[in-house]
Amino acid sequence: MSSSTLVDSVTSWLVEQAFGEPDATELFEGMCKRIFTIGIPIGRAMVNWTTLHPLFQVESVIWEKGREISFEQFAFRTPEEGISPAWESSPLKAMLDSGADIMRRALDGPNKLVDFPILEEFVERGFTDYLVFSIDLAIPGTKTEHFRGGIIISFCCTRPGGFSDAEIAALQRISDRFALSGKVMIQSRISRTIAETYLGHRAGPRVLGGQIHRGDGETIPSIILYSDLRNSTAMAERMARSDYIDLLNAYFDCVAATIEAEGGDILNFIGDAVIAIFPLDVFQTENEAAEAASRAVEAGFAKLAELNEMRLAEGGPELDYGLGLTRGNVMFGNIGTASRLSFSVIGPIVNQVARVQSMTKVFGVPALAVRKVADHAPQYWTRLGEHTLRGFSEPVELFAWAGAAPQRARQVAAEAAAMCEDLAPAKKPRKLKVEADADFLADRSDGPAVRKRST
Repeated sequence: MSSSTLVDSVTSWLVEQAFGEPDATELFEGMCKRIFTIGIPIGRAMVNWTTLHPLFQVESVIWEKGREISFEQFAFRTPEEGISPAWESSPLKAMLDSGADIMRRALDGPNKLVDFPILEEFVERGFTDYLVFSIDLAIPGTKTEHFRGGIIISFCCTRPGGFSDAEIAALQRISDRFALSGKVMIQSRISRTIAETYLGHRAGPRVLGGQIHRGDGETIPSIILYSDLRNSTAMAERMARSDYIDLLNAYFDCVAATIEAEGGDILNFIGDAVIAIFPLDVFQTENEAAEAASRAVEAGFAKLAELNEMRLAEGGPELDYGLGLTRGNVMFGNIGTASRLSFSVIGPIVNQVARVQSMTKVFGVPALAVRKVADHAPQYWTRLGEHTLRGFSEPVELFAWAGAAPQRARQVAAEAAAMCEDLAPAKKPRKLKVEADADFLADRSDGPAVRKRST
């Protein structure tokens, strides 16, 4: 079998992958193993590409013979942060800055040239040649000030004397075909990232999976969590826009990051409010779901305490927020007009959780839950008794947060519980009706649309 036919076997395989949904590591590992199998002596190969991601700027896969393949992501850097020292001293940066599409360095023999720190490491490891190809790809949003949009593929040779001219031509041809499948892979990853970033980990895959028509959706038994930032209107009025956005993001880090860490899913950011669910189908038991939600509350308050300590040291105001937790069936799906949809959560239980959260301001406690949540995580909650929520005819039994939290939460919750017990007869709890402050659903009609909260 000729060398050309062997190379064709690799390029044909790469083209076939473009018709599916190639995984980054599987695609690159498959290519490298096939290159080695046809007799080209590569001992290490790397591919990296620029991406569109809120956290990462570059993604990379490294293959080494006899080692487990690795996938890495490199954090997004702002213009103020500049480029990293590692990238500054990289041969890849030098190649891109020069505008070249190919770079080669002999690592042994009479033409040896070791002019970058990483090449010194390659020499010590016994590699004899270093070859790089840069292939531009037209993918919107991936070109930056320091990176051309596209992929860079490098190969290290293990044979004395390095790659032959024929092997270099073969590797360039293979790299071009890899770029075809690589573009499909990169665009697929970006699509999933954007969908999950803006729609959430549950809604994103469903939209990509075809649930894009008005009315598409499902009913999900869940623990629902609603969070609202205190005094947001006053802070927005007196703070610079950029400072207020930084404040909001710091608050969301306290609430939302801890929810996701415990298996919850953020459904919506509505102004300074957060709606999230802990779907019961994600957890083994309802106890696990309630405990996960309660741990998220506790972790969020711990982060808030740290944040406030730092803000006070810097002369800034403390932040505070309230949380409500209920349990029920949420309707999760597409609502809107035929051409402009929102994948959102609706239903009476969503109204209820907003009302429960509003009651935290009445009782002066950081979080409240209904019995269906508190009974499954009793160590975190203290009973307050039955209370009528605005817009609901039947009273709801509420439980105050009893875990660790800023601002004397345990003491305040105990005082609230004592107040409610004093108001109750010996046998039958009194229904203490309290009109909570209006929230983002206060004047919502019974229709499916959800109005944005103004603060």
